[in-house]
Amino acid sequence: MTMTLFEQHQLPCILESRLSKRYQTLIMEHMTVNSSNAPGVESLRHHTQSWASTQATWRFYHNEDVTFPMLSGPMLGLARSGVKESQSRYVLMAHDWCHINFAKHHSKLDKTKMSHALDVGYELQASLLVDANTGAPIAPAGLNLLTSNGIYQCRSQELQPKQSHLDSLFDSIHWQEQLDLDKPLVHVVDREADSAKDLRRLGSVHWLTRTKKGSTFRHEGQFKTAEIISRTISPDLKGVISLRGKEGYLFVGETTVELHRKSEKLASAAPTCRFVMSLVTDDEGKELARWYLLSNVLDVDATEIATWYCHRWNIESWFKLLKSDGHQLEKWQQTTAESILKRLITASVATTLIFKLYSDSLDEANEFKGFLVKLSGRLTKRTKPVTQPSLLAGLWVFLQMCEVLDTYTMDEINAMRQIASSFFAQSV
Repeated sequence: MTMTLFEQHQLPCILESRLSKRYQTLIMEHMTVNSSNAPGVESLRHHTQSWASTQATWRFYHNEDVTFPMLSGPMLGLARSGVKESQSRYVLMAHDWCHINFAKHHSKLDKTKMSHALDVGYELQASLLVDANTGAPIAPAGLNLLTSNGIYQCRSQELQPKQSHLDSLFDSIHWQEQLDLDKPLVHVVDREADSAKDLRRLGSVHWLTRTKKGSTFRHEGQFKTAEIISRTISPDLKGVISLRGKEGYLFVGETTVELHRKSEKLASAAPTCRFVMSLVTDDEGKELARWYLLSNVLDVDATEIATWYCHRWNIESWFKLLKSDGHQLEKWQQTTAESILKRLITASVATTLIFKLYSDSLDEANEFKGFLVKLSGRLTKRTKPVTQPSLLAGLWVFLQMCEVLDTYTMDEINAMRQIASSFFAQSV
């Protein structure tokens, strides 16, 4: 008896059998790279009429039993199993925000203004689990969508009131800490979290963030900016690191600071944290990146802290996979944020399965990945022969091939080849 997708990965899904089957079909139908001119869900079964498939998808997302927590069950199941399989002592939870611009979509009436008048749509706040050792993405473990009416969350069906970025983020962090994952989390945030007052709110939760060069801290009894503090550090060369597709030399040094701004008056002593200065240069000594990092994780080397921050870049790559490199999120035609988030959760399960394949280093997995890249027709770099978009594109071709083989006999397929050769010679 053939196992279903959820059975194979032992994923929780409380939906009744018919809806669960439809959900699994939709996940497989998101195993593709969409065209910007055709961003809708493609029908996997070639004999299914496109209109019937569209209607079935609409009914699924509008079924009252199909809630955000129900849809998120398989995504969180993959997150739990991925964390358990990781060989790292800690697991990173990378947090970031992404604007989804729908300025030309006049049917979406719950859009919100973001950075400027033409930047209109929804704001996605996402949390992506990342392997601390390898930097490989594991699975999303939190999706919030800001609209003009409030915030939709993957963990709750009810529309939540609007909050500031950090209030919304910290609510997500405290929820994620209750997920009982197999390993302790380190929450990695960019400069958005550069607030001593707010970082103190996290208490014993492990965190890592980047601070601005002009931010002040108490260091050796005096208030100093991050830039001045960094001048007291003599960084050491730690090795070669990959940064945004480029290799560079990593220099790291550290000291200790108090989480206390010069402008603040504290009734009690401020907690201390690590201040890690990370510098990346090219072969000629040209500076590629300089980061002033803060963290309350005490039992790892400073080099590991700097490496963890480099791994945060994978959430940017995931956003790109959802948008221009994969699912064309900003072209989706659903008319409400509620429908957008439901489809986004479905697409996230699909990308998580691609992450699982991408990270697998077994010989049979590598052979299958090479096969999918060939099917995709994508040109890839010699230094990076396999990419996540190429796996998505190749997998869709392979799934369609499997559908054809299930529908036609080899004699019928060879007959089609003969017919095709009369039009295209022997190239078929």
